[in-house]
Amino acid sequence: MIRNLAFGCAVLSVLILAGLTVAGGLAYPDYDHLTQFISELGASGTVTGPAVSLAFIISGALLILFWLLCIGLLPRSLLATAGFALSAVNGLGLMFGGVFPCAFECSLADPTPSAVLHDLFGGIGYLAGIAGICLIALAARRWPHGRILYPLGLACGIPAAAAIWLLHPGFEWYGAAQRVIEIALAVFALAVAVTVRRPEPGA
Repeated sequence: MIRNLAFGCAVLSVLILAGLTVAGGLAYPDYDHLTQFISELGASGTVTGPAVSLAFIISGALLILFWLLCIGLLPRSLLATAGFALSAVNGLGLMFGGVFPCAFECSLADPTPSAVLHDLFGGIGYLAGIAGICLIALAARRWPHGRILYPLGLACGIPAAAAIWLLHPGFEWYGAAQRVIEIALAVFALAVAVTVRRPEPGA
């Protein structure tokens, strides 16, 4: 039952965030996924803002619950626990990214307190999430059903770590860089969710 709950939280979190990103992009005039942040869809003063911000909050809360449940459902070690905790911080960053939306178009000129908190929580969340992938991947080498998570962690973590340095307006395709990070975090979370759903040997 708890394993199914954890699996469902991860899947719903990813589906909500992905669905609202796609739907929000369609509803936002002239939105370009390659050159604009996802946060612009939830920014203050936009038509899509309230719905996308709510999606951030719900998706983040589900992600936090999933990673915290993983602590008790997967083999315990210092590396794994630290990785799950950092991944939960990523969910916290997503949730507070909805609580504190950025200014219209996520403009850096004269940022509001909400925009400052949005960038702070979002940045910390991404850094924690990428670090979490690396630690969980290392810990998973000893799990009976989790050994695939090590090479997958490298495949997700390395591009995400490289892309995070491109999340600034000076890089034209910063929207694409953010999608690389989001896809990496989502793919790894879903892979861990599949692992969680498989009971331990002898259980």
